[in-house]
Amino acid sequence: MIEQDLALELQNVKRHFAGGKVRAVDGVSLSVRAGEIVSILGPSGCGKTTIMRMIAGLETPTEGRIRIHGRDVAGLGPHQRNIGLVFQSLAVFPHMSVEKNVAFGLRMRNVASEIIRSKVREVLELVQLPPDNFATRWPNELSGGQLQRVALARTLVTEPALVLFDEPMAALDRRLRDYMAVEMRAIQKKLGIAAVYVTHDQETASTMSDRIAVMNRGRVVQVGPPAEIYDAPASCFVGEFLGDANILTIRKLFDGNGPFCEVEVEAGRRLRVKAAQHLGKGGRVFFRPGRTKVQMADPGGGMEAKLVSRSFTAGIYRWKMEFPDGTTLVAHSTQDDLGSVGAGQSIWVTVDPEQTRLVEA
Repeated sequence: MIEQDLALELQNVKRHFAGGKVRAVDGVSLSVRAGEIVSILGPSGCGKTTIMRMIAGLETPTEGRIRIHGRDVAGLGPHQRNIGLVFQSLAVFPHMSVEKNVAFGLRMRNVASEIIRSKVREVLELVQLPPDNFATRWPNELSGGQLQRVALARTLVTEPALVLFDEPMAALDRRLRDYMAVEMRAIQKKLGIAAVYVTHDQETASTMSDRIAVMNRGRVVQVGPPAEIYDAPASCFVGEFLGDANILTIRKLFDGNGPFCEVEVEAGRRLRVKAAQHLGKGGRVFFRPGRTKVQMADPGGGMEAKLVSRSFTAGIYRWKMEFPDGTTLVAHSTQDDLGSVGAGQSIWVTVDPEQTRLVEA
């Protein structure tokens, strides 16, 4: 990777509190290319917001370097970093019209009035708030999605080198959040601005991002494209954090040929699994419910289980099943594969070895 193509570099960044007893961020290295959207995803308290605040200049790293477009920003205040910030609260000024809200940053920079008017109109068109209809409106006259666009326009109008999003869509309902994620990605790609999106919402992160950096306990535990992290997580934590997951403990690992091996899991059941890495007894077998097939009769090589429950939501059938030792699995499908089979009856579970992974516990 050519250094000048990097919009952001974090090199072994740490942020400790209470004399080093609390390690909010513990050695994070991450890069964002020009024009790329990278989401920092993780549970509450994992350190993702602290990272964003250090990039913005609102916190000072205990150790490590932060570079924005090749420039070390140590000692530079937020106003000196040419960064755009879009917060969860949106921070739209209620006493200003849409036009004045969007123009605020330019006025603070003493930009000429005629240039401000031109740039404001241009960016309002970009975020699909036609200025003839929206420029004179007040925030209390706008919907949640429109307020989101105003906050985005106010950030983009200053032409930042990097945009930081701190869960700006958390207050929106799911349908509007999904729509805005697609819209914001389209706008960002049109402008070619690098962006970092901080969130705990894996669905929004997957929709928005070119890559996702998953965090846990102050560290980045996996970085990659959304589909790769979803289907090939590096650990049980990553697999479960990104959605429903089936995870089986390995009791015994058998030798295999090529990319596959055989493992023994609960109750002596043997599975053929993809073995990109051999983890031995301490590993786990991982596969997604959407890759799990349930049938009413044994197709040969299936695992018998008892159906616990079944449900149907938004076009997806969902089954939960249990083995005699108490291990549970979940399967999803767009087809009703079990017909009239009810709770307590026997079913058979199979999974394509190509859709399995060995992961760290």
